Amino acid sequence: MEDDFYYGELPELPPPVANTTPELVDEDDNPVENPDLELGWLKNETKTVHHDAVEGVKKISHYEVNLKSDGTPAIYYDANGKEYGRDVHEVIDVPGVQAQDAYDEEVAFVRYIKYTQDELDEQARQQEHETKMAQMPETLEALKNENEMLKQCLLEMSETVYA
Repeated sequence: MEDDFYYGELPELPPPVANTTPELVDEDDNPVENPDLELGWLKNETKTVHHDAVEGVKKISHYEVNLKSDGTPAIYYDANGKEYGRDVHEVIDVPGVQAQDAYDEEVAFVRYIKYTQDELDEQARQQEHETKMAQMPETLEALKNENEMLKQCLLEMSETVYA
């Protein structure tokens, strides 16, 4: 489950359909263009998209005679005046549709989830803690130096008092 969470960079998902990228949406399923990953995080999800059955429809068409450049029909006659050919094109009155059963499709998408104020506050505390921990070696070195100086002062004071 931990693999579903991303902190810092956009995940690369295999697209559900060729030449598409996963949809990026917020908690309310509104599209998101440029998520601010300092204010939220990304999670891979899938949703089921239902496709209704499609009833097949047979193509209905007719043919019309093409026109010549002078606007007359492109009909050809032999020397006896008998028609022997025409230039025609098909005109589709009702496009054909192939029948298809209903099916469900799993579609991958990415959800942008904004941090709560408590989460943002905890991140700030964590960042402050990490900063302090990173400064710890310098702080320890400074304390050691200060401790040596105090020892030296006490030694000098004790020599003065007992002298």
